[in-house]
Amino acid sequence: MFKIPLKTLFVFPLFPLTIQTVCAGFQEGQKLFEARCSSCHLSYVPEKQIKENFFEKNNTMLKLKAPTANMLAWAITEGPRKIGDPEDPEMRQAEIEEYLRDALEHPDPDDSICNRSVMKYYATKMPILGLKDREIADLASYFMGYKVHRKAKHPKVKRRLGKAFSLKKLLAEAKKSGKTLIVEASSPTCHYCKKMEKEVIDDPEIRAKLRQGFLLTELNVDETRLPPKLSPVYQQITPSFFFLSPQGELLGHYPGSWNKSDFSRMLDQFAPKKRR
Repeated sequence: MFKIPLKTLFVFPLFPLTIQTVCAGFQEGQKLFEARCSSCHLSYVPEKQIKENFFEKNNTMLKLKAPTANMLAWAITEGPRKIGDPEDPEMRQAEIEEYLRDALEHPDPDDSICNRSVMKYYATKMPILGLKDREIADLASYFMGYKVHRKAKHPKVKRRLGKAFSLKKLLAEAKKSGKTLIVEASSPTCHYCKKMEKEVIDDPEIRAKLRQGFLLTELNVDETRLPPKLSPVYQQITPSFFFLSPQGELLGHYPGSWNKSDFSRMLDQFAPKKRR
């Protein structure tokens, strides 16, 4: 559907923006995108996979036919050629609406808002005509709200903390949520930490388990010491995983990098329901 050119933008009146209007517009825009665009445009692919796909694998890994929704949302709202002023959302909405209409009706691969180096991998797109003003407005709301809605629905499974690390606060959060706390001792120079992050932590099945029953926090041991509760059993190996109950009981300590099946078994063992 979208083969986005960047052309002169014109502003036209739009509906008054309210919280209800924006939320409704996002939802309707999402429905429209899924109905009209999903055959070519995937809704989401993690940034790491996108970079690997294009810059290491020449699109042989994902074989994308067109930019994903998150690629489009980023290009429109955050990229080098982003549309409009983030400080003026009403004007920005109008500019994105006009831009989308022009992009859909007059696709031009030589004048793209997306990364130019990956355009060669995409199929040629036919013009999309006949969209109503309301539909264009909803699509604009969808792209403008994409990042916020995605973060709310799919929060990160891992937080990285250095000097701000507080085991007391993390345990209070774990107690409030009823989840198991995992502290990962890591280092920015640790090859196996990065390998496990890519091959295990970012796996969709593992991410689902983590979201459901765990708070995973990565502590950079190069700049911050492990708390006294954990340091006596730490073997100076990164990564190392410490599983704690919300009450602060150390349930398990696993030094080293693990494959998906082994780490999945750890999560099953220390899932909140298993502790009852």
